[in-house]
Amino acid sequence: MSVSLLLCEGGPTSADSRVLARVLAGRALIEPSGGKYGMGDRIKGRRLDLKQQSVFGLLDGDFDPNWTHPTSQPQPWIGSDQSVLGWRWERKEIENYLLDPEIVRRSLAAAAPPADDYRDLLHRSRDQIAIYQAARLALTVHRPRFKSLSNQFGRKRGSLQHVMPDNCSLEACLAGLQTSVGEHNREQGVSDQAVEVEFQRRRKEYEVGGSRYSHFLCTFAGKDLLCSMAEGLPAIGFPSAAVFLEKVLVGIDNTVEDVGDWLDEWAALRDLVDAA
Repeated sequence: MSVSLLLCEGGPTSADSRVLARVLAGRALIEPSGGKYGMGDRIKGRRLDLKQQSVFGLLDGDFDPNWTHPTSQPQPWIGSDQSVLGWRWERKEIENYLLDPEIVRRSLAAAAPPADDYRDLLHRSRDQIAIYQAARLALTVHRPRFKSLSNQFGRKRGSLQHVMPDNCSLEACLAGLQTSVGEHNREQGVSDQAVEVEFQRRRKEYEVGGSRYSHFLCTFAGKDLLCSMAEGLPAIGFPSAAVFLEKVLVGIDNTVEDVGDWLDEWAALRDLVDAA
């Protein structure tokens, strides 16, 4: 059973859906699904609606606190119930692929900028934003994971371990409300010091010689790289970052080549979709 429907991030004309349409070349229907949050539930809902399990999703790689060296393979996306929901891109986001020198060369063909000039611009951008990427990872690591506010308080009672206070008076309930909200807020709070410590610890990963620096096209945010490149793009023939990105996408749209062969990870995703 192969994939019949693949949900992805972005809107109807997003870079994600345009690239996937060419990488998978008709192997599955691509459905842009907006943001990543809630996509897992949407996949499960579509599986129930269609009465088949061949609905999957593809998420961005994002800033992974536990990142390891790249393998040119999409990473499995496992739901909280241990079901396979789909895959994650190995790289941070779709722009990380579109800025790859090989993709630029093949999509733009004769209109591609000189390879050395493009690499120099890309590497200058990498160096300009490296420390900022460490700051973004530190914030990601310490971003509070939403926890719902419990609507009960007290002690666990009896064999059923039902939570309920011993005293249900007005005064006891007011005290219980304060305690419950205070405990909830403490778990949702972010410490300036903790984030700064994380930043200083992670910074060396993003400095010259660090693991994430060495694989910046996987680990840095592609949109940040593109934005940092904007000032230098006119010198290599592109008036803006938006024009450059669109030309790469149009080249992917119009090529007669099998786009799935352009990167090892794209070929691996194509194989996973066939084998799912």
